[in-house]
Amino acid sequence: MPTFEYQAQSSDGHPQSGVVFGQSLDQALKDLANKGMQVTHIGVAAGTGDPIPTSFAAVRQSGAVTEAARPVPTGYVYDQPSPVEASARSEKITAQRSYVATSVVGPLVGKVALSHLLFFFRQFSTMVGAGVPMVQALGTLANQARDPRLSRVIKEMRENVEAGRTPSVAMQRYPEIFSPLMLSLVRAGEESGNLDQLLAQVADYIETEIELRGLIRRVTIYPKILLCISVIIVIGTNLIISAVAPGRSGLSSPLTTPSTWIWLGPLLVISFLFLRVGLANSRVKYNWDAFILKVPYLGRTVRHLVMAKFGRAFGALYKGGIPPTRAIELAADACGNEFLRARMYPAAQKLKEGAGITETLRGTNAFSPIVLDMTQTGETTGNLDQMLTKMADFYEDEGKTRSVNLGQIFGAVIMLGTAIYVGYIIINFWITSYGNPAAEEIKNSGG
Repeated sequence: MPTFEYQAQSSDGHPQSGVVFGQSLDQALKDLANKGMQVTHIGVAAGTGDPIPTSFAAVRQSGAVTEAARPVPTGYVYDQPSPVEASARSEKITAQRSYVATSVVGPLVGKVALSHLLFFFRQFSTMVGAGVPMVQALGTLANQARDPRLSRVIKEMRENVEAGRTPSVAMQRYPEIFSPLMLSLVRAGEESGNLDQLLAQVADYIETEIELRGLIRRVTIYPKILLCISVIIVIGTNLIISAVAPGRSGLSSPLTTPSTWIWLGPLLVISFLFLRVGLANSRVKYNWDAFILKVPYLGRTVRHLVMAKFGRAFGALYKGGIPPTRAIELAADACGNEFLRARMYPAAQKLKEGAGITETLRGTNAFSPIVLDMTQTGETTGNLDQMLTKMADFYEDEGKTRSVNLGQIFGAVIMLGTAIYVGYIIINFWITSYGNPAAEEIKNSGG
C-alpha cells in the first residue's frame, strides 16, 4: 500500500508531521481530514523499505516543526537559480508562444490524453480542497503525471505560483492541452475563491467527454471490424484466384482499388489537419461552430451543453462575488462554442451601461427562453446563482441524453454504410461472374 509523508496542523493548532498509508492520495487526504488535521504538505514517502525518514521521526519526537527539521519532499529538489537566471526563466514561462508552436506543432504533437487530464484536475481539486499549499500540490502532481508533456506544463504552473501568479497563466500558453472551457473554469475559480469546486467541475466535464467517446467507440467497433475484415477477405480471395486461375478477374472492392486512394488518401489527411490545426484558428473555429449549430439534432444538443456550461460558470462566479460584467465574460469563455461566445461578450458592455442581466442576455440572441426565464426569476428573487445552477443541471442531463442517442445513431449509420459496402462487393462479383452467360459462352468458344 502506498505510503505518504505529510505535514499538518491538528485541530488544536499544533503542527504535526508523519506518514499515512492509503490506497491513493485522495484516500490519504480524506483519512487525515477525518482526524481533524489541516494538511500543509503531502507527498510520496522517500523510501519504500523505510517509509519514515529520520527527519520526520525527529520532528514527531520534538512535537514541533522547525525550518531546520522540515524535510525536503521527495522529487522536489531544485537548484536555486541566480537572480538573472530566475528573471530570464520568469520571462520565458510568461511570454506568448509563437504561432507555429501554438497553432501547428502543438495541435499535431502536443496533445495530452483526456484520462491524464482527468487525473490531474481531480487530484488538484482534492488537494486544494484539503488545504494543501498550491505549490506543494503542483509539485506532487508534476511527479505523478504519466505524460511528460503534462508534467512539464504542471512544473511551469508551479513556478508561476511560486512567483505569485495564478495557474491559469501557464495554462493559457498551451491551448493544445487545455481547452477554452478548462481555462475559463479555472480562471472562474481563481477569481471567485471556489477553485477546488471549479476544478472538480472541469474533471466532471472531462469524465463526461471520455464516457461519450467510449460510447462512440463501442457502438462503432463492430462495423469497423466488419469493414476491415471485408477488405482482408477481398485481398486474400484475389490472391487465391490469381494463383489458381491466372488472368481471371477476382473480387472488385473500392477500398482495394489504387485509384480510390488517389483521392481518398489526401481527403483523410486534409480532414485530420483541419480537425487538429484548422480548428486551432479562432476564425475557422467561429465558422465551424456556427455550422455545427445548424446541423439538425446535433446543433440543439450542442446548444444544450453550451447553456449548461455558461449557467454553471456564471452561477459560481456570481455566488463568489465577481461583478456581473466580469462574470459574463468568463462564463462566455467557458461555454465551449466560439460563435455563441462572440454573441455573449457584448453583454458585458451593456451591463456597464446599467441594463439588467436578463435584459442584457436577451439582447444577445444567444440564449434559449428557458435560460432567460430562469435568469429573470433568479434576478427577481435574489437567488440568481441557484436558478442558474438548476438550469445547468437540467441542460447537462438533457445534453448527455441527446449525446448518447447521437452516438447510437452514428453507430447505426456506420453499420448501414458497412452493410452497403459489403453488399456492393457481393453483387458486383455476382454480375461479373454470372451476369452475362452468353458473353461467357462466346469467350470460352473463342468466337
